Amino acid sequence: MSLLFSRIASFGPSSGRCAARIGRYGGAVSSLSTSIPTSEKKSAPPENAITIDSNGDGELDFINGKPSLVYARKAMQFHSFSTMPHEQIILLSAEGVGGARREALIRNVMAVDNVEYEDATETVDKIAEVNRERMFLHALPYHAGVLTAGVAGVFSIPMVFHLDTVQAFNEAFVTADIPETKDLETWLEVGSWSWAWMEPLIGQASFFLLAMQFARHQLKNLGLKPYSDLVFQRRAERLVRLYPNYNSDLVSQFSEVDRYYHG
Repeated sequence: MSLLFSRIASFGPSSGRCAARIGRYGGAVSSLSTSIPTSEKKSAPPENAITIDSNGDGELDFINGKPSLVYARKAMQFHSFSTMPHEQIILLSAEGVGGARREALIRNVMAVDNVEYEDATETVDKIAEVNRERMFLHALPYHAGVLTAGVAGVFSIPMVFHLDTVQAFNEAFVTADIPETKDLETWLEVGSWSWAWMEPLIGQASFFLLAMQFARHQLKNLGLKPYSDLVFQRRAERLVRLYPNYNSDLVSQFSEVDRYYHG
């Protein structure tokens, strides 16, 4: 086990299958450790208190189910991914955390290229740019879907409740009998008239989307990749081919979580 973690910690090209498969090796997060200033006096826990020393270093991490001051200071040491030990980065990468996967790749670049952190960060930034070169084309179906859904949703309101729009649509596509003026005095009455032909349209569109969603889930159950998963896989394979010197697992995992838009 110690040999496994020593290889993982190096993040070199021979690290083997790391982040995505670390769970089956029973990897555990290493203890958070930092020193408390010796000039400060430590308070003793209350008598009969339930205490936990998770590191075995003599420092109480939890007292009566609550973190101690010592443990809180240990945790504050890790305020960013760059300050975390290798084992934590690996476990977070296995859970799909984008920042952790980026940090794992940065450390792999450091080990392979024998460069400092800042230089490795610049290399990973270039890798990210290459990864996004064709992302706009891949995202076109999503852009089209957002535009179509937005336009359809907005225009469905006047198509049902706006009298002039309803009459124009009726004359062009429906040719239904127009009710008397007294039956079209309010927008709800207009909606009651237009619903005679809008209900089949909206109902059929809703059923079609529901059927497509069901079909997508069945494809995933069969192990077949819908469009988005297929695009991410192809993009990751391309990035691995372009950067063969770095660990293929880390490059692939970084590509999978890199998005065109970042919140």
